[in-house]
Amino acid sequence: MSIRTPDSGIKKATVLKEDLPSSNALGYFVRYRVISNDKNRSSHWSPYYLLLKGAVQTVPCSVTVTGTSPKVINMVWQHPTVAADSNEISIFKEYDIFIKTNLSVNNEWIHIDTVPSTSFRTLVPSGVSSFQVAVQVPVYPKTYNSDAAIFTLETPLVV
Repeated sequence: MSIRTPDSGIKKATVLKEDLPSSNALGYFVRYRVISNDKNRSSHWSPYYLLLKGAVQTVPCSVTVTGTSPKVINMVWQHPTVAADSNEISIFKEYDIFIKTNLSVNNEWIHIDTVPSTSFRTLVPSGVSSFQVAVQVPVYPKTYNSDAAIFTLETPLVV
């Protein structure tokens, strides 16, 4: 794979699509590091990031609210799987959890946690009367991305 830059003074590199190797079913796992012009210094490698080439598989998710004071949001979902050599494999080790409530500014999704399992519990925030939740595969930056979402509660749940 070659990185083409039109001028030695440019400080960013662009990897052309035709220079990319074949990807897995979801996209590309990438990481990077920065090297000085004189090649004497380099940074550590970045964490791996998933660059999606399309939407991920959606899965069923159970969302319930239990208790009276405090109220608790309970979520349980299945691992999404990917076909690999006629076998279904689960490739995600963690998930990002997002919430949108009647108190959300500009109706925005808020990242509340990254979890290493297929379940999540949290207290209903004070003053909230309705909410929506979403589970997605990790992306950077931690913002809601419908293409990365494996589950999104479309209709607000009233508490």
